[in-house]
Amino acid sequence: GYLRKMVETVLSYGAVPILTTKADNLEGDHTINRSIARVAYEYELPLWNFWRAVQPLPHHGIESDGFHITHGLNDFSDPLNLRNAWPTRNLTALQTIASVYQALQAE
Repeated sequence: GYLRKMVETVLSYGAVPILTTKADNLEGDHTINRSIARVAYEYELPLWNFWRAVQPLPHHGIESDGFHITHGLNDFSDPLNLRNAWPTRNLTALQTIASVYQALQAE
């Protein structure tokens, strides 16, 4: 309910919200990410699937506490940095924003 309220508020200002999934699955059944994806689908909004982006990373980009994402430098030219979730998050966020911007410019 709260996610829909936030989406509707952002839309009421004429902005396009980009919804994103989370890297962890602490709830054990992906309920939260499925809910986020469902709202994006229902409102026809862009979805940045961060969960998918971290799957190839060691430990899926999650620290040993099972919650926090792994840290690394934001030097996207160094493949070793991109083995951590933090720079992967920042890079894929920028890619998502650029993609949405390009799609809106084409309309």
